[in-house]
Amino acid sequence: MKRSDGLYDITRRTFVTLAGAGGLGLVACSSTPDSTVDAPPAGMDAPGSGGGCSATGIDVGAAATYMLNVPVIISAKRLVIVRDSGGLYAMSAACTHQGQTVCIGTTTACSSSGMDLYCTRHGAAFSFTGAVVRGPASTPLPHYAMCTLTNGNLGVLTTMIVAATTRFQA
Repeated sequence: MKRSDGLYDITRRTFVTLAGAGGLGLVACSSTPDSTVDAPPAGMDAPGSGGGCSATGIDVGAAATYMLNVPVIISAKRLVIVRDSGGLYAMSAACTHQGQTVCIGTTTACSSSGMDLYCTRHGAAFSFTGAVVRGPASTPLPHYAMCTLTNGNLGVLTTMIVAATTRFQA
């Protein structure tokens, strides 16, 4: 069977690049210019407001267990929870390069006294706010909305990405 002259052979890399560019176009056309967050889901206060949620969030324990400027990696849930002077925030612990779970470390290795989040697969490093410090990753770690669960613990809503500056008051 002869292929149509209008068809082209493309590499997987080219296909993924084109598909990603098309997806970015859709996101750019559908996003609101003044906000990175849509209205909160029904049953939840605005992200970062300290409100409760009736939606199912991932239970990450009591707010009191998180110390100032000491990130906690919850490997089983692939989350990083941090408390800074503005409040608490949650972000993905999956490296944005190829998905390896990051560790606390230096820009070159895992270390209990590190000042970065480090990916052991290809050496990417992120600041404690999720910003890229060193590649090959080129995209920051996404931040997620947080809420208070009915049991009083913190909840993380991984289906709701928020701005990196959003903080939860608990």
